Amino acid sequence: MRVAVTGGTGFVGIHTVRALKEAGHEVVIVARGTTRRPRGERVTFVETDVTNAPKLAETFAGCDAVVHLVAIIQERGRRTFDRVNREGTERVVEAAQRANVAHFVHQGALGADPDPRYPYLLSKWQGEQAVRASGVPYTGLRPGLIFGPGDGFFTLLSRMMRINPVVPIAGDGRTLFQPISIGDVTRCIVLALERGPARLVHEIGGPDQLSYEDIVRTIKSALGLHRKIVHVPVPMMLPPAFIMEKLLRHPPVTRDQLRMLGHNNITRVDSVRVGFGFDAESFPDNCDYLQDY
Repeated sequence: MRVAVTGGTGFVGIHTVRALKEAGHEVVIVARGTTRRPRGERVTFVETDVTNAPKLAETFAGCDAVVHLVAIIQERGRRTFDRVNREGTERVVEAAQRANVAHFVHQGALGADPDPRYPYLLSKWQGEQAVRASGVPYTGLRPGLIFGPGDGFFTLLSRMMRINPVVPIAGDGRTLFQPISIGDVTRCIVLALERGPARLVHEIGGPDQLSYEDIVRTIKSALGLHRKIVHVPVPMMLPPAFIMEKLLRHPPVTRDQLRMLGHNNITRVDSVRVGFGFDAESFPDNCDYLQDY
């Protein structure tokens, strides 16, 4: 197949492009910047923004499928949840419709929800609804926290734990997550493409439901670190998070992320087996890559 991948130079995108090439597919990478421009056989690169529907429709012409991965988890300037996650998805699926694309694979987020108290999850839910309503044959994926080389959550947490003798945990640390490996996510994407449109959304997560504190302790053990864990009430962390949002390009935590700690991020533990026929990898058994960060 000829498959267009939006956000093909991001964390999930790079691994997805590699998996598609290994499966024998031709890939059209769609991304804003060119600093990480991939090269190689069966790869075409197109520089454009996800809100540019006419350019996207031209790019998607002749493609059998589109995999839409572009999303942000932190807002900065004009790159807001609403503009990128909602409007961007609306423009991409509109372009796919114009180009008569036969299959649209949308990466959503586990926990996507219309509740306005969680702007990120709301924007992911709105993007997903735009795909459902478009009339384009689709398959939706809602992965949990994705781990693997180059991820933006577990590697950042590892770096912070290396340099700080104390690890602060917002709240009681009991919020549950279900980490899924990048290899399992890309395998699901390739299988979804090869099966054809399912016209439904698959929630996918790994085999372990871990609290935030479980994740911290797992990383401590994997890195051989001795760190003191201190619980800090969420209201006390909101002002520092606000300051970091204003001063840092990539703040380690935002107010929106702190608020989402009251929201478990899980699905059934056999979700990958049920939806795609294989067993997902466990985070505690596959986090050795963090030793490189």
